[in-house]
Amino acid sequence: MLEYLNYQQERFFTWCDNVVQDYIDREGTMLKKWRPRKNPDGSYDLIFYVVARGEAVSKHAVPVPEEFHEFLEQEYFINHSPDEDEES
Repeated sequence: MLEYLNYQQERFFTWCDNVVQDYIDREGTMLKKWRPRKNPDGSYDLIFYVVARGEAVSKHAVPVPEEFHEFLEQEYFINHSPDEDEES
């Protein structure tokens, strides 16, 4: 069981897990990795990479609800540029 630092962190990571899990369940894929990404307009996307049956990796972006933007501004610990597009 994961331990979260605060309620907002728990809510954000639970939201991320649910988004990714819903996609994996629906599409029959495996998660390779995920991360939040800040957009030039200040909004955030949840970026995740999945692999379907050992085939090519596909990238997906889901807008992060505005209720988590302040949390990400305060706690944003993954420093990725908005145009970063790695698949490693």
